[in-house]
Amino acid sequence: MNFFISITTITKYKEALDILIDSLPDEWKTKYILVYQNENENNFKIFEDGHIEVYITNNISDYGNFIGVNMLFEYNIIPQDSWILFIHDTCKFLSNNCVLLTRKLIEHYNNSDIDIIWLCKTGQCNISLIRKNAICIGNNVYKDITFMNKMETIKCEWEHKYFLSPKSFNVKQHFVDIPTKYLGKKFVYNNVNERCCLLYESINMEKYYFPTHTESDHPFSP
Repeated sequence: MNFFISITTITKYKEALDILIDSLPDEWKTKYILVYQNENENNFKIFEDGHIEVYITNNISDYGNFIGVNMLFEYNIIPQDSWILFIHDTCKFLSNNCVLLTRKLIEHYNNSDIDIIWLCKTGQCNISLIRKNAICIGNNVYKDITFMNKMETIKCEWEHKYFLSPKSFNVKQHFVDIPTKYLGKKFVYNNVNERCCLLYESINMEKYYFPTHTESDHPFSP
């Protein structure tokens, strides 16, 4: 079973990204992909430790994962039958049982026609396990979009029938029947930035976010 993690990020979010990478279980230390957005050109690089970095010119929040990982499929850098865990740079794994939880989900759906497994019952934050068919569709949807503002990315997350939402893709999808657990607010990133914290019990991972109701609400920092 081939498995990778794909993490969307931008250069100025290094502080958040470092915390996430440090939290990766040892088994996943060579199986992660960084999709850097807002770069000068589309390209990729494979590092000696096994991790891969993809650079794309688009700047479209977590939807950049579709473009970055599709590039790796097109160049046969990763196996065509791979499952990919799509997450954000503002996440943190809590213990090694995330490996077991993730493996059990993939094993359960590997021989099914499900192409996207949303890792909570609402698909919140677009955290998902996904494979090539859905990734190719997403690439075709997003590749020509150079920029999304914050409110547009949120609309794509929550309005499941909206044509830019991955929940609208014509593939079989499953929503894991586990709600996210709101853990309140935490000071993260050197205890300076206060962020809301969600627990994804399906894979034992925290996600940090800033509640955004208008474009100006968002701090545009980790």
